[in-house]
Amino acid sequence: MAKHLARIHGTEEDKVNCPFYFKIGACRHADRCSRIHHRPAFSQTILIKHVYRHPVREAELKAASEGRSADAVEVDEEEAREDFLVFFEQIQQPIRDFYVELSKFGRLEALHVCDNLGDHMVGHVYAKFSDEEEAADALNIMHGRYYLGRRLEVEFSPVTDFREARCRDFDEDTCRRGGFCNFMHVKPVPMCLIRDMEEDAEEDRRRERRERERKRRERDGGGGEGGRKRRSRSRSRSWSGS
Repeated sequence: MAKHLARIHGTEEDKVNCPFYFKIGACRHADRCSRIHHRPAFSQTILIKHVYRHPVREAELKAASEGRSADAVEVDEEEAREDFLVFFEQIQQPIRDFYVELSKFGRLEALHVCDNLGDHMVGHVYAKFSDEEEAADALNIMHGRYYLGRRLEVEFSPVTDFREARCRDFDEDTCRRGGFCNFMHVKPVPMCLIRDMEEDAEEDRRRERRERERKRRERDGGGGEGGRKRRSRSRSRSWSGS
């Protein structure tokens, strides 16, 4: 019996636990769902809810505020892509890179931005760290901060294997459900951008290690000229999105 329950846990056969929440960390029924949403106390993955301002949703809200029908909304795809890349680069301060901001807490294994339009998934950002302690540090610091006037809502996510969470049809450009699909539509990010962000994140970590070492030496009486030399080499780098 125990083996059977373990085998069906989080699948459609499981009549107790919600398979969508288990796979995706989000469910369109929310608290009204007839099945249980097991919210993890710890996880390698954190979910930053509704932080990405989806251009279609923003255009719909603008149309509604102006008394126009949302059905007539048109979005410039090129402008929307540019806005997304700007979002991916920036958080809190214009000079702060979103990827690097999260990378301060540890090494990121994945950072996914949802392109879905359903209320339960729109604007979601998933960040998976190499271990649970790093994810916990990120959650404790990021939760409650403000991004573009919005208070960040961050929680642990049960998703650690994004292969089960992603919509394969969307990845192959064949999904017929569009933005209201219940599986993750992950926005594609250029590999050159990812490599640049990884390099910047690693440089930030090295700089912080050098700074901690300098402070330790000064505290132990070993500061002086060496510390000044290290400071001169640890200048910040400007990040390029191309």
